[in-house]
Amino acid sequence: MKNHLELPLVIALFVAACDSSSSAGGDGGGPPDASPPGPDGGGTSGGGGRDDDASTPPPGTLSERYPDDVGIAGDPAVLFHDDFEQGWGRWDGPTADTRYLHIEADPTTAHAGQGYLRSTVTTADLAEETYISSSTWVTHERVDAIYWRFYVRFPELAPNPHHWVRMAAGTESWDSSGLANTVPPGDEGFWFDFDTNTDDVFNFYVYWYNMRSGRCNDGSATPGCAGDQGTTYHYGNGFQPPDQAPFPRDRWFCVEMHARANTVGQSDGALAFWIDGAPIGDYRPGYPDGTWLRDQFHTGGCDFSACTPPEPFGGFDFRSSDDVRFKTFVLDAYYERDSDARRRGEMEERGMTVSDAHTILYDDVVVATERIGCRR
Repeated sequence: MKNHLELPLVIALFVAACDSSSSAGGDGGGPPDASPPGPDGGGTSGGGGRDDDASTPPPGTLSERYPDDVGIAGDPAVLFHDDFEQGWGRWDGPTADTRYLHIEADPTTAHAGQGYLRSTVTTADLAEETYISSSTWVTHERVDAIYWRFYVRFPELAPNPHHWVRMAAGTESWDSSGLANTVPPGDEGFWFDFDTNTDDVFNFYVYWYNMRSGRCNDGSATPGCAGDQGTTYHYGNGFQPPDQAPFPRDRWFCVEMHARANTVGQSDGALAFWIDGAPIGDYRPGYPDGTWLRDQFHTGGCDFSACTPPEPFGGFDFRSSDDVRFKTFVLDAYYERDSDARRRGEMEERGMTVSDAHTILYDDVVVATERIGCRR
C-alpha cells in the first residue's frame, strides 16, 4: 500500500537529515505550565509512559461509554474497529497472512482477548529487499476530522521503522502511495506519518500543499536563498514535541491521534497525539510557540545560528478543496536497508544488544469521528 521508494541519491543525501531533524525539536522548551486547550477544546498537559490500566479516559469518550470496548463497533461515531479476534476480513488489504504480517491468537501476548497482529521484518529480509513495507490498510467513510486509537508493543530491541503509521486525506480517487519528495495538490489530498526514531520518541511527518522545502532556511525553494542546500526537495515537514519520555519496550501502550482538516481558505487545521492517555503533541492555530527552520518546526525555538525568535504556530492549511477529507488509515512498518543499518549502528554504539527481528504487535484499533480514549 505505502510506497516510499525514494531515489538512491536523494536517500544518500537526506535520509540522515531526516533522523537528525526529527530529534532537533528537543532543543526548545515544552508547552507552558498552564494546560492549553487541545485541538477541539480539551485540556492538555505533558507526561507519558504510564501503564494503560492507570490512565482514566476523559469524560464522554467512546471508551468510557463502552468499557472493554464491548459494543464500541456499533457506535455511529466509529468508522472502523478491529480487535483481531476474528482473523482477517476487516481490512482492505491484506486479506490473509503475508510474509511479514500474521494475525495470531495467544491470550498471554494479546493486549486483550487472544487475537493481535504481528509485523516482523528481519535483517535477512532487508538483505534481500532494499525497501520493505509491512502494512495493512483500510479506506473508510471520508470525514473532515478524525480520531484513531490503537495499542502497540515493541517486544524486541531493534531499529524502529524508517516510517510508521499513516493517515491520508483525499478525494475519492486520490492515493498518497509512492509520493515521497512530492508536494501534493491542495485540491487532491494530503497525508502524514506518525514516526518514531532511535530515541524511541514520536513525531509527525507531514505532507500538504503548503509544506515547506528543506532547501532554504525560510522553507522556500529559491536558488541563492539564505542557507541554500543547492537542490530542491520536499520531504515530510517534521513536528517532534520536546521532552518526551521514550516509549516502553515489551509492553502494550495506547496511541491516540487526532487530525482536523482546515476550513478552505483558512489555516485552522490541527494535529494532536496522546500516549497512554497523556497528551504529548498538540499543533493548532496559535499553539505552540516555536521556530520554523527549513522543513522542521522546533517547539520553543532552536539554537542554530539561522534560528529566528519563536512565534505561535500558525495552524495547518492542509487543503484547498472541501472534497479533500480523511479516508485511509495504514498500520505500516516501512524499512529501508541503509537507514536501518545506520540506526542499528547508532544503537550498538550506545552499547545496546540489537535484535535481528524488527517485530511490532498491534491490537484494539478504532477509527472514529470523536475522541476514543484508551480501553478501560
